[in-house]
Amino acid sequence: MGYKGKGGLSDSHNCASRVEVGLNTISRLFLGVLCAGVCAGVCAGQAGTSLGAAAAANETKNIVQGKVVQEPGGQGIRKVKVSLRGRSEYETITDEKGQFKVEGIEPGVYVVQLERSGYAADTKTNRDRTVKVIAGKDTKDLVFHMLVAGVISGKIVDTEGDPLRNVSVVAIATTRGATERNWARPGSGATNDLGEYRIADLPPGKYIVHATPPENQAPPSSPNEKDTTKERLVYVATYFPGTLDEHQAAVVEVSAAGTATANFGVRTSHAYRVSGTVLGLGGQPMVQLFLVGKNGQREHQQELGEGGRFGFQNVLPGTYLAQLITFSGFVNGQAPSLKVQKIRTPIDVNGSDVVGLELQVDRGGDVSGKFRVEGNEKIDWKELNVSLLAVPESQEEAVDLGIEMPTGMTNVNEDGSFEIKDVPGADYQLAVMARTEKFRDYYTKSVVLGGREVVDTGFGVTPGTVLDVVVSAKGAGIEGTVVDGAGKAVVEATVVTVPTSGKLRRPDTYQSGRSDENGHFMLRGMNPGEFLVLAFEEIQENYRAPDFARKYAGKGEKVELEEGGKKSVILKLITEEGKGP
Repeated sequence: MGYKGKGGLSDSHNCASRVEVGLNTISRLFLGVLCAGVCAGVCAGQAGTSLGAAAAANETKNIVQGKVVQEPGGQGIRKVKVSLRGRSEYETITDEKGQFKVEGIEPGVYVVQLERSGYAADTKTNRDRTVKVIAGKDTKDLVFHMLVAGVISGKIVDTEGDPLRNVSVVAIATTRGATERNWARPGSGATNDLGEYRIADLPPGKYIVHATPPENQAPPSSPNEKDTTKERLVYVATYFPGTLDEHQAAVVEVSAAGTATANFGVRTSHAYRVSGTVLGLGGQPMVQLFLVGKNGQREHQQELGEGGRFGFQNVLPGTYLAQLITFSGFVNGQAPSLKVQKIRTPIDVNGSDVVGLELQVDRGGDVSGKFRVEGNEKIDWKELNVSLLAVPESQEEAVDLGIEMPTGMTNVNEDGSFEIKDVPGADYQLAVMARTEKFRDYYTKSVVLGGREVVDTGFGVTPGTVLDVVVSAKGAGIEGTVVDGAGKAVVEATVVTVPTSGKLRRPDTYQSGRSDENGHFMLRGMNPGEFLVLAFEEIQENYRAPDFARKYAGKGEKVELEEGGKKSVILKLITEEGKGP
């Protein structure tokens, strides 16, 4: 798999541009599982170039220069703050003609950020907004586009029509064509004493508006209302035009230099207390407890008290799972370690307080194993790293994989063995990463635990978990061309693959790439199996949603990949509104 048609080992700098990660980024290959939270969309078989930090001190510094223009029109925009963020950070301001110049830049790959009041970066034109600076070579004639921004303003009131202050209001861009929950690029504001809010500098487009009152804020009690600890009314997060259901939210359309209005009232709901104790922590120094609601959203959090005690106020009706994040370290200036643990016992809140809970942390254990390669090829196993990625409890939770971090990253030893110590109890998949493009066509073929194949399903961690891992150089590949309704090649289209069955919980099957200047794309190092391949004008990386493949089944190409096989397809572009050309 590869961005811009490269294929092979991932260019982690393209990935870094998406998540704005820079310092000493290392190209990595993900064999068999997505390393979520580090680089969504980077899987087995992408290509790229590593950066050598030790050599950087001796590299020649360079110049980056270009222009920021208004779209449409093409006139230069003055006073734009241009930031380059990578192994180092650089800033400058455009002149009266919109031109900028940054000198003394170290070689590397940088994410470009544009800031100017009244304008917003054009994400369609500036798809990646990355600059690759090569030693001894200046980078010139760059052109970045900005749109005249719009505004959403309005008033938030309570159930009796009175203004509410200090309500957090968020406008979230939505590309409804990609999926009903395909949201990104939020803008935010807060209400004043009149209940008024204003969210500026929004790119033209469609938005969902979401209002969140301050925690524990409740409507005043009626004189005839009995005070009870079992049922309390509180203001709750509400979507415009006044619904608790995100799927019922109305779309607010923002035009360039325009002001859209969204006035609405927040809703109330009965809320309850949830309290108890977390057992089995073993004296961990600093533990945050989260209540995770539907769709994997973390809705409440607090630091555990002495003895693992906790107490949440104003929990809305529903079923929750508890999640622990443990921090330790901060010794001698070292970075802290972080562990994420899930408690599998569901917490049902329905009609009364839930008190006296005793939540047991799974014991977990050490995970060890050994790598083998299919065939007679010799491999330098020290070029590989491994970590563990928690398997989502459901397809809904899989949508949020991009925020989860790998657990216990470690190097593979010269003989192919590895060990990850003290892994929290949960279900995981093995994430395998490489520092070199030698592995661009490899994929993880097999992971066996106790004689059982777990490469697709994942595995539970218990004391003494031992894995037998097989990698193969026979990764499959897909290449092709993206065309519009007139049959013309489409540049910078996003191509995604979605498994149709069997591998729905295996993240590395959800791969993505970009078409190049000829509309060509190439994905390499893929798993064998049946996939739906789609090309989008714009997509916000949540093609793992449960209904995504069904919704777009008739708009892409189905491909059956055999081990080591290659397929060629022509993809018709799916536009923002979810319609083909």
